[in-house]
Amino acid sequence: MTAPPETPPTPKPPPFPYTPISPSEFRLLKITATTPHLRLDLQPFSIHSCPPYSALSYEWGTIPPSPSDPTLCNGARFPLSPTLAAALRAVHRHAPAIWLWVDAICINQSDNAEKAYQVTGMAELYSYAEQVLVWLGEAGGESDLVCDLLPGLTDRIWALQGEDGQGWRPMGTEEIVASGLPPAEDVLWRAALALYGRGWFQRMWIVQEIVLAPSCVFLCGRRKLAWSVMMNFAVAVTRWQGLRSIAGLHVKALGEELVNRSTNGIRLMTDTQRLQEGLEEPDRALDGLRMALHVMQSQTAGVKVDYVYAILGMLSEELEIKVVVDYSEDTKRNYGMVHAAFFRQCLGRLRDWPSHLFPPKTARDGNVPSWCPPWGTGWNSRALPTGGYRTGRPSAMSLLPSFNSPSPATAKEDGILRIPGIAVDVIQAVISLDQTDTGNLAEIMKVLKTCAAHMSDGVDGPGRLLGALIGECGWLSTSFYSSTAPDGHLLDGLLGFLEPIVAHEHEHQDEAAYVPMDLDTADYFLGEHRFWRSYLNQLLIRWAARSVAVTEHGRVGLVSRDTRPGDTVCAFLGATLPQVISRHEDGVNWTYVGPTAFDGLVNGETFATDDWMDKKEIFSLR
Repeated sequence: MTAPPETPPTPKPPPFPYTPISPSEFRLLKITATTPHLRLDLQPFSIHSCPPYSALSYEWGTIPPSPSDPTLCNGARFPLSPTLAAALRAVHRHAPAIWLWVDAICINQSDNAEKAYQVTGMAELYSYAEQVLVWLGEAGGESDLVCDLLPGLTDRIWALQGEDGQGWRPMGTEEIVASGLPPAEDVLWRAALALYGRGWFQRMWIVQEIVLAPSCVFLCGRRKLAWSVMMNFAVAVTRWQGLRSIAGLHVKALGEELVNRSTNGIRLMTDTQRLQEGLEEPDRALDGLRMALHVMQSQTAGVKVDYVYAILGMLSEELEIKVVVDYSEDTKRNYGMVHAAFFRQCLGRLRDWPSHLFPPKTARDGNVPSWCPPWGTGWNSRALPTGGYRTGRPSAMSLLPSFNSPSPATAKEDGILRIPGIAVDVIQAVISLDQTDTGNLAEIMKVLKTCAAHMSDGVDGPGRLLGALIGECGWLSTSFYSSTAPDGHLLDGLLGFLEPIVAHEHEHQDEAAYVPMDLDTADYFLGEHRFWRSYLNQLLIRWAARSVAVTEHGRVGLVSRDTRPGDTVCAFLGATLPQVISRHEDGVNWTYVGPTAFDGLVNGETFATDDWMDKKEIFSLR
């Protein structure tokens, strides 16, 4: 008996071929089916004669496309990451018949010329969209719970405000519960942290996407949240500041990285509000530029030049036109000069040296000058506070040129910044804090006692020293510390808090079942020890990747771990904080080491003498 002929395999659809479009056109897609596989219709339009459309904002995935879940676009194979495929299905559930703009599909990612002109017009594209749909990902980490309860939780936080609408007093554990909020250890807080710590909040491009959008809707699993709900919670917890203490209780469950990402996500939401105000109100443009630099620091981009290109739509026109979008391989190789040229333009508009953009220690790209911020390294949570400082500002500052008189670049960008300032002091000794990075309290006590030998005379000496050691000269006048400060000698109080804990560790550390004392409890963060537990927390944050330095004039302060004896402490003219620089290996220029905070260099003391103009010089930073 003859066997029946074999059925030939169904031929695979051909790969999708992009058809070139003109610079005045863009593409939109419509989802025509989601089962058994995604089917898309992709069409070109003019931005001025196109159907109403929404834009999709999502976390770009690195997982390769799944062969078992192919996508067809105009009948041809179009490989999609599982992340994007899930996002498109979620959008289809939410709004099944809309036209949609999705960067990974609507831009030919392999055509650098098309990418350049599409990116240049992206601000217009997002502004014309009816809304931006934000895909946060599938449900998980109690996300359904927090999506359902977030509005009510936010209302209860706002209710904590004082009667005048201003004060937010510190609260202990019992007060939090009595006010109607969940206990500090409750899973709802953890779920909120996890929601704002999702990967979408870390992307560079999403900032422009949501700042320029007329409206936004967040999609998480099958839940939907309005932009106003997400923003209202972020603003409430930022002003309350209670979440900072509560977050410490959930580090063990979530991990430090996720808690840090959550803090970044909450901060990003409030920053976007200021970015929008900077675009809409001309007198807030400078504030908008500062926020743009903030997000360049905190967000991540797959291609380094995107740290500049991804914020073009949020810049003033005079700054935007100075940037030429170029994705050529030569430009990518010389990213350092793109970075330097853009940051130089920013400095020409700021009124201060942006110290907060320089982490205490970061592995730098050798192609980027030392005076440029290391964008994409994450929010600098260890930045030194600037409140109360005016190191480089003489009282007659208004009579001087603006702070930023960095010289223009040479005809060929040389990567050197020339900036006026005064050499104030020289680093004499550096006290390592390496052994304190793990929270070694015995080592912390040793450093405190060593620094006590350099304490200023007078009754305010202990307070000034402890302020210098966390880089915060006015720490005792802040709302938290001023309301909870203990009586008596402050340094003795701190040592008195640490000594019994250290003694307990020494007494029991050799025991087989010994477990270190847990300082990350509500009793420590919110109870009677909260003043010193909060100070210790700041100490651990600010000491990470830093050293304590003593200068030739006996000043004590925090410096970057890269600081060495012989380095120069200087005041850039107009800058808030003092800075440390070291002589470059070429023997002519200087290398920027980082911002610092020294007791005695706070209120323009450098300019207290009549001859300060004679001491002014130009520092060439390389």
